[in-house]
Amino acid sequence: MEEGRNNLAAHDNRVDFIVTHCCASSVQDAIGEGLFQKDRETEYLEEILQTVQFQKWFFGHYHDNRNVDEKKILLYEQIIRVV
Repeated sequence: MEEGRNNLAAHDNRVDFIVTHCCASSVQDAIGEGLFQKDRETEYLEEILQTVQFQKWFFGHYHDNRNVDEKKILLYEQIIRVV
């Protein structure tokens, strides 16, 4: 996690895309309707969500395909072109 923070800081906390397995705690709350518990990983990703500027964030784990909003995309079986 510290390496991730350092790498992001080295790039002024700006990236085009973020690709993770889980998502940030607040996003998990929004898609899970109380089904999922916060943990160390989702809280770390919440920190990233609050501090990093990005165009799109792709994540899986929750076995669904949907756009959470214009920047956060949950992918399970769907394949999309990003560039």
